[in-house]
Amino acid sequence: MNFHKLSDHQKGIILLFINAFLWGIHGPAGRFLALRGVDMYFVAGMRLLMGAAVLFLFLAARKGIKISIKGHYRDILMVSIVGLFLNTLTYHLALKWISGTLVMVLENLSPVFVIFFIWAFSKIKPNKNQILALLLSFAGMTAIVLGKDSISVNGVDTAPGIIFGVLAGITLAFYYFFSGELISKVKDDPDKMLSLLMIIFLIAAVPMLPLVITASNIPSKFDEWFWLIEMGIFQSGIAYITLNLAMRYVSSATASIFFLFTIFFTTINELLFLNLQLNSYLIIGSILIILAARKASV
Repeated sequence: MNFHKLSDHQKGIILLFINAFLWGIHGPAGRFLALRGVDMYFVAGMRLLMGAAVLFLFLAARKGIKISIKGHYRDILMVSIVGLFLNTLTYHLALKWISGTLVMVLENLSPVFVIFFIWAFSKIKPNKNQILALLLSFAGMTAIVLGKDSISVNGVDTAPGIIFGVLAGITLAFYYFFSGELISKVKDDPDKMLSLLMIIFLIAAVPMLPLVITASNIPSKFDEWFWLIEMGIFQSGIAYITLNLAMRYVSSATASIFFLFTIFFTTINELLFLNLQLNSYLIIGSILIILAARKASV
């Protein structure tokens, strides 16, 4: 398959699948670090810094660094402060109280908020395919949750985690909506688009620097550093590159609906590597999410 010969819409869908696969790893990885007692502020801040470094190296290799934010101040601030900094912060704080799977379930509320933002700010109503895809996705997500024991948090006060998880969903919706607005203005210049994303990562990292510098419980073992670096390179760097490139070709609503696919890939990873037992709920949920992706890709 020649990627360049595909239609723009097909390119966007493939990039969204890659993004969902990468983000399907970061819930269990982040929860692993949280259970080890690693400071989540440190993890969040380092991920932002590593994401900026990956973007810099990617652009430097392409000789495509373009530092120009004129005319994009509002979008950059909304994406960097609300959509990236607050999303990264609330996501990692949620992992302190609840499982990675449950955090992802709550963050997967973001498509609802994205469609609401588009309706409220852009006056664009969702189409039938988007609504149907959303319903199928939530049905599939519910079935997968019922089929997994890993979201159980027996005897632990989960209220803070649930609150932070919902906030992660809302702030992720801000990222999709406002980055979609920004990308629509520079989509014909991918180097400028990714340069702006690098700037967004750096701005988002600034408030985290004091917490990173003063963190006491930093990773101390090889596997802890491995998963932190893996999250920084693949989930913070490459995943955001594929997402932003995808949003040149598809709407922010479609991109956010495909985010629901992350829980499908998380389940596959747990089946392969964490001895999760396959059952009818997982099969039905996976089929529903695949059907949702098919509907959203039309």
